[in-house]
Amino acid sequence: MKLQSIQVLRGLAAFLVVIYHIRSLEGLGIAAHGGTELPFVGGLFTNGYAGVDLFFVISGFIMVYVTQGLQPGARASVDFLFARATRIYPVWWFFAGIMTAYMIVAHGLNAEAGGWAAISRTEPLIPYLLKSFALVPQPEMPILGVGWTLVHEMYFYLVFSLILLAPRRWWPGLLLVWGSAVVAGSVAGLSGAFANELPALAFYPMTMEFILGAVVGLVVTSGVAWRPGLVTLGATLWLLASLCYQGIETAATLQWGRVVWFGLPCAVLIYGFATLDLVQRLSWLVPAILGAICGGAVYQLYGLLDTSPDDLRLAGTILAVTVGAITMAITLWFGWLGGQAMPDRLLAIAPWFQRWGRRLARLGDWSFSLYLCHMLVLSLLRRVFHMLGNNFFIAPVFHLGNPGRLDNIAFLISGIVLSIVAAALAYRFIERPCIILFGRLRERLFHRTPVALQPA
Repeated sequence: MKLQSIQVLRGLAAFLVVIYHIRSLEGLGIAAHGGTELPFVGGLFTNGYAGVDLFFVISGFIMVYVTQGLQPGARASVDFLFARATRIYPVWWFFAGIMTAYMIVAHGLNAEAGGWAAISRTEPLIPYLLKSFALVPQPEMPILGVGWTLVHEMYFYLVFSLILLAPRRWWPGLLLVWGSAVVAGSVAGLSGAFANELPALAFYPMTMEFILGAVVGLVVTSGVAWRPGLVTLGATLWLLASLCYQGIETAATLQWGRVVWFGLPCAVLIYGFATLDLVQRLSWLVPAILGAICGGAVYQLYGLLDTSPDDLRLAGTILAVTVGAITMAITLWFGWLGGQAMPDRLLAIAPWFQRWGRRLARLGDWSFSLYLCHMLVLSLLRRVFHMLGNNFFIAPVFHLGNPGRLDNIAFLISGIVLSIVAAALAYRFIERPCIILFGRLRERLFHRTPVALQPA
C-alpha cells in the first residue's frame, strides 16, 4: 500500500530545500550587484535545509515499510540493492550529465579553468567526475552539489541490504548496533563536517536519521497505532518550533545538532502521518496542516533577521507555536461541532480535501526530480535575472538588490514555478520511464512483480 501521507511529506521536504536554495541564490544575486538587503524569504525558511533531514528519515522508514513480507537472504538483499540503485543512478546520471556538459561548454576540459577549479579544486578532473557519477565519497562535493545526500543514501542502502540477510526479528538489534557504532565513531572523531572519505561517511551523524526512520518503520509495520492524531499534532508543533528557533547553521548544527533539532521531530511526524494513513484517519492532518501554516505565517510576520538574538527568536517561536496550537484546537472544535450538528455538510467537503491531498502527493512523486533539477533551474534563472536586470526599464523586476521587493518576489515565484514545472517534466519523461524499464528488468531477473513506482 502506497502511503499518500508520506508522499505529502516528501513534497514538503523538497519544497523546503527549494525555498532554501532560492534564498541562497537570491542572496548571491544581491551581493553580485553590490546590494546589502537580505533575501526576501527568511524566518523559518532559513532552516529549509531541514528538508534533507526529513528526506533521510523518510528514506529509512520506506526501506523497512516496502520490505515487509520479504524472505531474508541473499536473494532479497540483491533484489533490494538492484531496485534502489536503478531508482537512483539513472536519474542522477541524467542531471549530473547536464551539469558536466554545461561545465565543459563553459570552461572546456581544462581543470585549471575558473569554473572547474571552483568545483573539483585540488582533485584531478577525471577521477573527480567518476566519483561524482558513482556517488562515492571524495574531498569535494559531486559535480551537481545536491548529490552529496545521494552519497549517503547509497551508503544507507548498502548497509540495509546487509540487514536484509537476517530475519526481521533481528532488525531492532542490528539497528541498535548500527546506531551505537555511529555514535561511537563520531565520539572517536571519525566523522567530520563533510563525509569526504569512507570512515567519515560511515560514522556521519545524519546516518542516525535513517536509523530513526527505520525504527519508525518497524513500529508502524508491527501494528502499533497509539494516539496517532495527537502524536501528529504534537510532532507538527515540535518541528515548527525547531524551524523557527534554530538560527543560522553552525558546524555543530550541521552534524548532531540537526539530528536533534530536526531528525527527532521528523521521525515522530512520520509515525503520525503513516499511522493515520493506515488506520484511515487522515482528517487529523487538517488541523495539523492549518496549525503549521498559521503558526509559520505568524513567525514570518514577526520579522526576525538571521542575526536576531536568541531571546527575540525564542519569543517569536513561542508565539508561533502558541498560534499553531490554538489553530489546531479551534479546527478540532469546529470539526467536532460540525460532525455533531452538520455531518452531511462536513462529509460534503471531504472530496475537496482529498483532491488537495492528491495534488500534494503528486509533488511528492516529483520530489526526487525536483531535488535534482531545481539548482540547475535556479542557477539559470539567476543568470536570466542578471541579464535582464541591466535593462533600465525592467530593472525593478529583474535587478536583484534593486530598491523595493518586486525583484525579490519575482525571483521567488518564478523559481518555485519553474522548478516544479521542470520536475514534472523530468518525472514524466525521464524518471517514470526509468522506473518502468528497470522494474520490468527486475521482474525478469528476480521473478517477481516490481513494487509500483516506489519513492526514491
